[in-house]
Amino acid sequence: MKRYKGLIWLLGLMIGFSSCEMRDEILGKNELGENAGTLELNLTSVYNGVEMSRAGEVVDNGTTTGNFNEEDINVDGYTLVVTNTDTQEEVAKGLVRELKNADGKVLIPLNEGNYSVKAYNYDGANVSVSERPYFKGEQTFSVKKGISTSVGLTCKLSCIEMELGVTASFLEAFKDDYSITVDNGDNANQIFNKNNLGKKYYFQTPSQKNSLNVSVKATSTEGNFIELVATVQKPADAEGGIANLADGDSFVINLTDEGSTDSYLSIGLTVDLTFTEVGETIEIPVENITYDGPSVPGGETDPEPEAAITFEGLPAKYTCTYGDSEIEGLQDVHISATRGIKKLNVTISGEIAKLLFVVGLPETFDICNLTDDIKPTIINTLELITEDEYNQLHAGTCTDFTFRLGSLLVLVPGVVQSGDSVFNLSVSDGVDTKSGDITVTVNPKEE
Repeated sequence: MKRYKGLIWLLGLMIGFSSCEMRDEILGKNELGENAGTLELNLTSVYNGVEMSRAGEVVDNGTTTGNFNEEDINVDGYTLVVTNTDTQEEVAKGLVRELKNADGKVLIPLNEGNYSVKAYNYDGANVSVSERPYFKGEQTFSVKKGISTSVGLTCKLSCIEMELGVTASFLEAFKDDYSITVDNGDNANQIFNKNNLGKKYYFQTPSQKNSLNVSVKATSTEGNFIELVATVQKPADAEGGIANLADGDSFVINLTDEGSTDSYLSIGLTVDLTFTEVGETIEIPVENITYDGPSVPGGETDPEPEAAITFEGLPAKYTCTYGDSEIEGLQDVHISATRGIKKLNVTISGEIAKLLFVVGLPETFDICNLTDDIKPTIINTLELITEDEYNQLHAGTCTDFTFRLGSLLVLVPGVVQSGDSVFNLSVSDGVDTKSGDITVTVNPKEE
């Protein structure tokens, strides 16, 4: 019996040592001398002026607290990092729940010196657009010998929040195939359609930018295509005097048919801006929303540039022989559209049209507005465009585009024994349309 008690005691001692080692790892195995002090940390997360980490329940149907997931509200799951700013050494890192003591407090022994403490719900610093909010807090402090230093750290929204909706009048005036692209002016963009209206997205805060860009493509119930580009500028007298886009700015953009008449259909925007640190909301003044495009609420459009659409490498004719793996002289098509390419329709006819099922392509498709079933074929299989190029084309902001048709045209002599195959490219900038043909003639292989 004594032997078993001895084994139990030894096992407990080993577990105790193991727990100490694990905690040492979390705290960075900080070797403390006689100049040791203590960091006592009080951590909270704040949204719209509410300390979410202390809120017992969601209030205002989620308006105040954002209706976020538990992992983004509960600071116990946040990552905490303590760095010695004198040596740049990371002296403690771990989840908050792992750094708490038996009393539920974050008490970290530290040598005398200068430090910074940082906490975040996930590492979202380099995420351009996400459906998950990025909360972060950071503060510097000093530790003195034998003294407990109390630090209150607040984690705030460290990105720009964006939500898009449409009014009932907009839904009545337009079909449900509308597409709206919002970008932060620094290569972060999100496409909205009927499937993700009302969903919040979180954009990386750009440097030295004061506006968001909104590109709208819609078709009226009568079948008229309307395209509009709007710039939403943050007011110069915004909260705290910060005119540029800043962490915690929350935009709610609503599309309406404002400005429409019986003979003229228009699209307008209303925008609310909330400063989530304090929970204050303002409406963006109409003079801070500027429009560019054929549909401009309340005024005339600017003069359109000349020579709006130009081609290089179109029209073109190529000749090859059945079985060829290459087409001699094949060139890419360079398209320039000063107003932006809004539609790039590809229509395939002739001998190759009978065999398009082999690669899963329809006879006509719009490169700017690909359907989900052919998008992988265009981007991944045929590599006609890249994902980034598609995003620009879909947004209608691409003014210069090189169409690499080689991987598509070279299929012709491989499957067509003889005859002509025609590829018609039709480009629209929302005002003008220009088209041209590429004809591939396949001669039969000599026996």
